[in-house]
Amino acid sequence: MYKRSELSECELVTMKCVWDAQGPVTCREVIAELRTVYGLEYKDTTVYTFLKILKQKGFIDSYRKGITFYQPIRDEVEYREGQIRKMLDFWFKNSTGDMLAALSQMPEFTKEEREILQKIAAKKE
Repeated sequence: MYKRSELSECELVTMKCVWDAQGPVTCREVIAELRTVYGLEYKDTTVYTFLKILKQKGFIDSYRKGITFYQPIRDEVEYREGQIRKMLDFWFKNSTGDMLAALSQMPEFTKEEREILQKIAAKKE
């Protein structure tokens, strides 16, 4: 049974490293991923603590085979969809159109992407 606990930002980025590994991963590999992909410099003991918390919260499991390996037991897509549903409910009162309209205003999107989002949002209203 999964524990439905929220993750801190540090736990979430650590969990993302475990998900991105797409197989069992060591603490050292997580540390390298945190450094190279996210630019985060954590001590070994800090990352071990994050992994321990993720295990306690029911997101990962571990096993020893000379060294300890970690693997996800929570599905990334399921977790992401749950977070999107929470955001949709909290910020947009369950209005997909309002959420898409807000996304269409973000400068990170190209003009074409914004236009697509605005058309989809208009259909949702």
